[in-house]
Amino acid sequence: MADDTDFENPDIDNPDIPNDSGLDLTPRAVDVASGSRRKQILPLLVLAGVVVGLGFVLLQTLGSAALFFYNADEAVERRDELVEQRFRVQGTPFGEPVAVEIDRNGRQEIGVAFPIRFDGSVVDVVHIGSPAELFQPGVPVVLEGTWQPGLPAGVDSLGQGANDGWHFASTEMIVKHDNEYRNDNEERINEADTGGFAPKT
Repeated sequence: MADDTDFENPDIDNPDIPNDSGLDLTPRAVDVASGSRRKQILPLLVLAGVVVGLGFVLLQTLGSAALFFYNADEAVERRDELVEQRFRVQGTPFGEPVAVEIDRNGRQEIGVAFPIRFDGSVVDVVHIGSPAELFQPGVPVVLEGTWQPGLPAGVDSLGQGANDGWHFASTEMIVKHDNEYRNDNEERINEADTGGFAPKT
């Protein structure tokens, strides 16, 4: 009986026997590094996407938070330097608000015009869109917008307003009674009550 350990397969490792299969059986080193590199790139791409998304949200938030905030008297005093800027202004509406239709970039938009007052200064406001739900004369507001020369077409003057050749074009409004006003402007609530009183008629 033959010993299995002495058995040799003549077809294995014999360079003299031709390979008829057409396959290249030459041993090669496997590049494991390229596969692992691909696996590492995917998490990095996902992480980069998350960072870009968070950066965008942060910039939006900081952009909103970075808006300058002035009481109406400060906004009037600094009007020359604020003309090109978007900012927030605080004051107390007074008089009777007037519904207006404004031609804005070739479109007719509904708005409301009214004056606000703070510490003796009056600002004419034209708010584009519907006013905040709790808006009424005597209740302080914070408005976001820009200084604009004159009054928009369709608005001749504001009763009891400044009528000084400028108006504050507002697109955002929050009223003192809103939670958003209290959360964002808590330190200014007392200022609004003391400085924003309506003028005596």
